[in-house]
Amino acid sequence: MVGQLLFAREAPMVDQHWKSEIQTEGELKLDMENRTIDLNENWVRWNPTHISEGNYIVTKLIQDIDGTKVMVADEHHAIEVLFDGVTPIVRSSVEGIRMRTWGEIQLKYSDKSFFRNWFLYQVKNSMLSQWAEEESCGFYEKEKLKHFCIVTGEELIDIVSTFEPIISDKSK
Repeated sequence: MVGQLLFAREAPMVDQHWKSEIQTEGELKLDMENRTIDLNENWVRWNPTHISEGNYIVTKLIQDIDGTKVMVADEHHAIEVLFDGVTPIVRSSVEGIRMRTWGEIQLKYSDKSFFRNWFLYQVKNSMLSQWAEEESCGFYEKEKLKHFCIVTGEELIDIVSTFEPIISDKSK
C-alpha cells in the first residue's frame, strides 16, 4: 500500500506547529527523520575571542588530515575557525535544507533575528551528539562531544568534536 501523508495540528508548549505524519499499513512515523520538534537543545552564541558582529558568509571549508578549517568573512573581517585534529562529524547544508531547525530555534528563543549578525554557536544537549553516541555504539560519549554550528544566511555547518576550535582574525 502506498504511504499516505497526513497533516495534523498540535500545540506544543511554545507555539503551534504543523506536524507531518506518514502512515503505511497501520504504521505511523513522524517526519523523514522520525523525530518531533525538540526544544531541549540550547544554542549559545560562542565568541571566546571577542570577534565583531557582522553579516558573515563561509568562504572556505577544508577538511583534511590536519583537521577542519572554516573561513568566514564579512566586509571588514576574515575569521578562521580551526579544529586542529580529528572531528568525528562535519555536516555542511544549504540553509534551505535546515529551515526546520532554523525555525525551531527562532521559536524557542522567541526571536526571528536569533541568527542575525553572528555565525558561531555551541549547541548544548545536542541531538547530533546523541546520535553520534548511539551510532558509534558508545565509542563516542555524548558528554565528551562538543557540537558547534556555523550559521550564515546561506548555509549551516555542524561540527562535532571532542575539543574547542581555535578562532583567529585573519584580517589583521
